Amino acid sequence: MCLSTVYKGSKSDDNVCAKYVAKIDVDGDTLTFTDVLGEVTKVEGRLVSADLTAGVVVFDAA
Repeated sequence: MCLSTVYKGSKSDDNVCAKYVAKIDVDGDTLTFTDVLGEVTKVEGRLVSADLTAGVVVFDAA
């Protein structure tokens, strides 16, 4: 199973939005990140990149 850390803007410890993310849903400008325990984080923005092998997802806020 590939779990990812989600960052706002750029990959930096100060920009972590969610950890251990197992699922990403996109509905227009709404991004929904669900972690392995089922906790949901919703943000407004757009995906910039997703490197699932490295476990890194980056988004820009709307």
